[in-house]
Amino acid sequence: MPEINLPGKIIFERNALNKFRPDAYERAIIISDSDIVANRSITDLIKNKSTKIISHVSVVVNTNIHELYRLASEEFFRKEAELIVAIGSGAAIDCGMLLSHEGGTKFTAIPCSCACSMTDFENSEYYSYRHSPDEVILDPSLIECMPSAAVAYDAMASFAYAIDTLSSNDNIIAKSLAINGAVGVYKNIIPAYRGEISALERLLYSMYICVVAHRNGADLQNSYLSRVSKFFSDFGYSKSSVCALTVPNIIEYEESRLRDGLFEIAKATGLSKVNDDPSFASIKLIDETRKIQASMGIPRAVSGFNLSENAYHARKIHSNIPDDLLDLCYYGSFKFMKL
Repeated sequence: MPEINLPGKIIFERNALNKFRPDAYERAIIISDSDIVANRSITDLIKNKSTKIISHVSVVVNTNIHELYRLASEEFFRKEAELIVAIGSGAAIDCGMLLSHEGGTKFTAIPCSCACSMTDFENSEYYSYRHSPDEVILDPSLIECMPSAAVAYDAMASFAYAIDTLSSNDNIIAKSLAINGAVGVYKNIIPAYRGEISALERLLYSMYICVVAHRNGADLQNSYLSRVSKFFSDFGYSKSSVCALTVPNIIEYEESRLRDGLFEIAKATGLSKVNDDPSFASIKLIDETRKIQASMGIPRAVSGFNLSENAYHARKIHSNIPDDLLDLCYYGSFKFMKL
């Protein structure tokens, strides 16, 4: 049965952090992986707001996401927390989501940028615990403090999630969200990367639309984006970084399947007109995506992460992903559009 799963509440505006009002619980835990959050005392702000209502509030901060999960899990189950608040990167949000899944506990997400990294933990892959938070707070003041490179990769990863949703989903609402989120990212990514405040705010909202769409995608654990990002993550790269880098290559490989959705994005971004050939519009969108990546210093291929060719080929022979797709992502495309 077609359905859509959304957070119970989304607060999105400047100073939204001040609107945080948790329900009355006995015990809560706040987790974060972000130096930005620590330096701006955001965890202190959330803790102070929580302790006015909640009797026992613990805070766990660690920049290593797997250490964060280990420490937070110990505290979470020892205290039998009834609420978890995750603040920081998409990986921190994933960590909070996993703990919420394991404990059946209410979950509030406060992302600094993209709210998803598709993180695989030691005993839990992303799609085994994926679900929507109970509450999301989107405060533009957080993304405004993010380094430009982090904004670039997070935005391109979000764009990839939107494209992934279009690749294997018949849910018309999820597809509509994906198209709108992708358009918002496309329009705002460059001015946001350059530090334009209003563009950063719009980008934060658009990235979350992409994530909501992706969380409602069906069977995405078997999509090419998921499989490729998993393959290269085994070399130590984050899946979200791989998604950010490989998205135009994935689009190129799946262009015929994605064509209708790509045409809608191309029209909405002004890259094509209603009467244009959809195939031409798709190719133009791929080309423009690569130009955006290049302008922000994102490599054109995974080899740009300094992954050795020998290591790549040694693992590729054991993969069931098509060789030509993996090669496209590792070496990059040699197609150039003539306008």
